[in-house]
Amino acid sequence: MKEKSKSLLLVSILGSLTLAACGGGGGGDNGTATAQSASTPAAASSPAAASAPAAASSPAPALTGEALPSLTSPQAGSTATAGNGSEGIWTQSGTTNMTAFVDPASNLSYINGLFTIVTSTFFGAISTATPNWTLVSGFETIGGFRYTATPGSGTYAANQTLAGSYVANSSTVNLSLKYDPANALAVTQSSVAGTWAQTSTSITVDNAGGVTGSILGCGVTGTLALTTPGSNKNLYTMTLTGTTSTCGLHSGVTYSGSSAITFLPVTGSTTLYRRTIIYLIKAADNSEIAYGQLSKQ
Repeated sequence: MKEKSKSLLLVSILGSLTLAACGGGGGGDNGTATAQSASTPAAASSPAAASAPAAASSPAPALTGEALPSLTSPQAGSTATAGNGSEGIWTQSGTTNMTAFVDPASNLSYINGLFTIVTSTFFGAISTATPNWTLVSGFETIGGFRYTATPGSGTYAANQTLAGSYVANSSTVNLSLKYDPANALAVTQSSVAGTWAQTSTSITVDNAGGVTGSILGCGVTGTLALTTPGSNKNLYTMTLTGTTSTCGLHSGVTYSGSSAITFLPVTGSTTLYRRTIIYLIKAADNSEIAYGQLSKQ
């Protein structure tokens, strides 16, 4: 069944962080020789002026970032050590990029894209009985339309892989997800404190999880709180309300969904990564969806 819905495709979910390195080098002299007449004594040569020393090269600024969390040695209290095996952040990389969230209540949502263009989103619920999962309910959005998903199923290996399929819009959607290294990161509520931004979007989060800011010019206020309060698991619930009645994210409407700290590689380094916040939220009536990936400022 196809239902028309207004989807707010607010922010690209994929970003790149570029750290420019600068440097310089000294120059060399290019001299010319002058021939002297044989009948005229050569004038004594004037002592050559001492050449100015070449300017020292400016050192390239140090790349900033951190090592990617390790699933083979996860931090204490992280989702990888304290989760139930299916909850957390799941990703698929390649031509098609997908970031999926499974929360402790087995709600599944994901953002799917072709390179940096978002092509679909999904919200639903699954049930798990190791090593199987079953889609209980859900819907997919494509091009501003919402399609009900038929019950699907698959298998998962705790903290490793999640695969399977479901049908929406008369097409089979295949999932082939891997447990993301960000699940090995132990966090606290204050781990998301600060300002996070990307093109035309900026939010500021205080130590208690209060959020203020704007998404593509639409003012928002709300919270970004640990999904499991008091835990160290890297999964947050974002709940925002618009502050302007005429904007895409309307005042009086609440948008909620999953969020997490994820990592993007630092350009110019093979070992350093920068933190981002990725989120996927929707209105309670499923009529509006917002998503994005914001870098720490």
